Amino acid sequence: MKKLSLVIALAIFALTLGACDSLPFFAPTPTPTATHTPVPTATPPPTETAIPTPTFTLPPTDTPPPSPTPLPPTASLPTATLSVDQSVLVYYINKNEKGPYGCGEALWYIKTQFPKTGNIPVDVTNALRTILSYHSETIGILYHPGWASNLAVNNVEMEGGNIKVFLTGEYVRTKDSCDAARFKDQLRFTIKQFPGISNIVILVNGTPIADVMSRK
Repeated sequence: MKKLSLVIALAIFALTLGACDSLPFFAPTPTPTATHTPVPTATPPPTETAIPTPTFTLPPTDTPPPSPTPLPPTASLPTATLSVDQSVLVYYINKNEKGPYGCGEALWYIKTQFPKTGNIPVDVTNALRTILSYHSETIGILYHPGWASNLAVNNVEMEGGNIKVFLTGEYVRTKDSCDAARFKDQLRFTIKQFPGISNIVILVNGTPIADVMSRK
């Protein structure tokens, strides 16, 4: 009896082993090794383009603007270019610069091609004829307040430091109320460029220019 039980037990054990051999073997899936992802390279910020600083060229205070110089039709021109000290100068209003003339504006000069002769009445005549024969409102960036008038130099007299200028023709008032003061300053300052002048009288048809300008 004991032998039979032993045989049955061995048979069951053998069958169990056979059954185990027929079962599929499931090996554990290996855990994949983590792939190292490179850190993205930071994109450098765009280089800032410097905004160019504008360059402002200030207008010179001691040189005339590059504008043509009006000349009387009968002017006799020298062949050589004259320096500022050698040339008769004429003055015009610069509305864009503050100053003590006109309506709080500046006067800028322009060289003429008339040389200074040392004869002040002659030099003043040439300067004023240059201004009075020009009938456009502007000359370059400058303004001519007497553009509308029709005046001419009749005579210039000088005694000591006193100079008297005789003009003939018509003073024409413009729509700009500042033009009378501008024109008077323009003429007076042009005359004052010459040395030795201490008093200036300007007459229009025998009447002081200030009185002519004040008439309605």
